[in-house]
Amino acid sequence: MLLVIAADRMKVSFYMIISICLLLVSCSGNKKQTMQKSMHEIKLDIEEVLCPVSEVLNLKSYHLSSAFHNDSLNLLYGYNYKSHALDCIDMLHHTISEIVLSDQGESAIMHRVCGLFVQAPDSIWLYDDTQRIFLLNSVGQVLKVINLQNELKEGEQVLINSNHAMSTARLYYDKGHNSLLYGVKDFSSSPISFKVRETFLSDTISSMDYPLQASVVIPDVGEGDYANMSDPNINFTEQKIMYNYPVESHIYVMDRDSKKTEVINADSRNTKNVAGKCESKQDYSKWERHGIENPHFYDVMYLPVSDMYARLHLGEEEFDATRDLLELESSRSLYLTLFDKDFILMDEKKLPSHRYSYFTGWGAISDGIVIYVDNILDKNEKTEELAFDIIRLKQNKE
Repeated sequence: MLLVIAADRMKVSFYMIISICLLLVSCSGNKKQTMQKSMHEIKLDIEEVLCPVSEVLNLKSYHLSSAFHNDSLNLLYGYNYKSHALDCIDMLHHTISEIVLSDQGESAIMHRVCGLFVQAPDSIWLYDDTQRIFLLNSVGQVLKVINLQNELKEGEQVLINSNHAMSTARLYYDKGHNSLLYGVKDFSSSPISFKVRETFLSDTISSMDYPLQASVVIPDVGEGDYANMSDPNINFTEQKIMYNYPVESHIYVMDRDSKKTEVINADSRNTKNVAGKCESKQDYSKWERHGIENPHFYDVMYLPVSDMYARLHLGEEEFDATRDLLELESSRSLYLTLFDKDFILMDEKKLPSHRYSYFTGWGAISDGIVIYVDNILDKNEKTEELAFDIIRLKQNKE
């Protein structure tokens, strides 16, 4: 009888162990299994667009851009730092016009523009490095000014940036809430933390914060151990705050209503998925080398027509002290990772080499991604023409 009980107990224990193991496999492996099952090829349709020489306004690529589209318009606005103007590219007719930013009078915008969001052709939001947001009309007249310094608490700093060597933290206008959303870096916390602040344009509603989850891989990334890659990338849709950290491959998606965050396993199959620490916090030559030798993950972009998401990232490159730094940077590989509407990883593509600038150069439009053709190693570069590729998605249906 005792042997039967012992055997029964062993049998129960065995089944319990098997059940627990299956549960653990299910819990820990679910995202990886989902990713592998859903991984299938998406074809890219790459259209090269050349703008006539007479239309080029001093610049071959734009580090800061924002798109607008409706039934009759498909426009891409880029900040031209050389002429201190907004260049407007008509994507249907491939023409360019400009909105000159005044440096005098009531409409003066005298400082470098760091953030841009086009609500409509006559409602353009700009952020400059005086920590002010301007609302402009179609001819550059300033209609409204919001001073974000009034919104900051002690130890806080506005995080709106478009430096692709560092981070791309976007500005966003929410029409439904009549509010502006932007990143904030909080130096008063330990470790340094990040949040999104929603500033309402109605004086009767107080600002609202959305705390951003720390990196699940490097929770203290803001402390300065990763050179230029110490701040998150931040982007928005109507309902979501999408952010990620340049040093690692996960994507973080916050629902603005619930403030709940989903962490997406978005590993690359072609590059490292975590950057190493930089050898120095002060020596900029070490920072430059660190940038070459490690991957760099860029912000997540929403593509409305295909109802998909896209992320670009750079692969690591072996550092060679005998080669020019710009040549090393320009020889790196650029990858495009695609996700469906539920952030299931669909495909990863290596984009053409020696073609694009990695310091400036891309933005989401309604039906794809615009990447400016500008690379010092491009033997076929058309030096007098503004050229860009429009990358559109074609999903294979089996």
